[in-house]
Amino acid sequence: MNKKYIRKKTGVKEQISRVFLLIALVIIAAVFQLIQPRFLMLNNVMNLLATSSIIGVLALGNMVLMSAGEMSFSIGAQCTVIGAVFGKFLASQMSNNLFIAFSVGIMASVIVGLFLALFTVKIGVPTFVCTLAVATILDGCSQLLNSGTTLYSKEWPDNFNLMQYKIGGILPIAVVVFLGIAIVIHVVYEKTRFGRHLYAVGSNPTAANNVGISVPGMRVWAFVISSVLCGFAGMLAASYNNSVSLTMGAELMLPAIAATMLSATFLQIGKYNVPGTVLAAILMIVIQNGVISAGYPIYVKDIVQGILLTVAVAAIAIIKEDGLPSVKLDS
Repeated sequence: MNKKYIRKKTGVKEQISRVFLLIALVIIAAVFQLIQPRFLMLNNVMNLLATSSIIGVLALGNMVLMSAGEMSFSIGAQCTVIGAVFGKFLASQMSNNLFIAFSVGIMASVIVGLFLALFTVKIGVPTFVCTLAVATILDGCSQLLNSGTTLYSKEWPDNFNLMQYKIGGILPIAVVVFLGIAIVIHVVYEKTRFGRHLYAVGSNPTAANNVGISVPGMRVWAFVISSVLCGFAGMLAASYNNSVSLTMGAELMLPAIAATMLSATFLQIGKYNVPGTVLAAILMIVIQNGVISAGYPIYVKDIVQGILLTVAVAAIAIIKEDGLPSVKLDS
């Protein structure tokens, strides 16, 4: 009698794939250490973590949206324009208050999120078209606020660059803020009904709707939360860089999207998750900084990041039959 054996996709290969991201980070960091012996010195490591915090917060915002089955090409533009709003507000002596400026930035982020949700979720404009159009609008607003150049003001309060400070002269405050946000998002995702509903909407909206979950409502929340985190990333970047450049968000967008995609290769295969996003954000910066410190052309960074992302996603396709969660671009 013929027997049909079905090979389960488990075992060593799957276990290795679950920690592929961590293995890649260790190997790449070790290679750069061999090329540049000062690469893993404490001061440089702390700077790497601080820089990765900005990409990490932006990637978390993108992760919220992608978990709900949506994707935005305006996250970089949101980051830049909210950073510009934050900086411009503080540049006036009449509004030279850090807390108020932060609150204004958050409110502006909420408005952007609601605007995107209105046109994509409520009206039904294709997400791809809407987010690209909004990105163009926001880029124009950033140029208006920045007067077409990098924004910097002597009127900014002394604590504007708070994210540059280091606790005990070692640990950057930016890293602490990033980890705090990551922990909150992780708890919400893994321990609350909201997080479970968000994943349900992203993985199978029809089934989610059948069990009483408001799919449009969850997607509206996803757009708003994502926009708030993108705005926070912009203000974090403005504080850390002590300026707001017009290309700030554009330079961060693709690494942030890559970090989100790579997160689905870590621990929970095929599921966007916070630990994976944090690790991937660090990896993106390790590659970028390592290429620069080793003296290679900057385009090498793009090649390495692209190869890494391709290999990681291919591993998901091999290990997990249903692959990555789907993302809706046509609304």
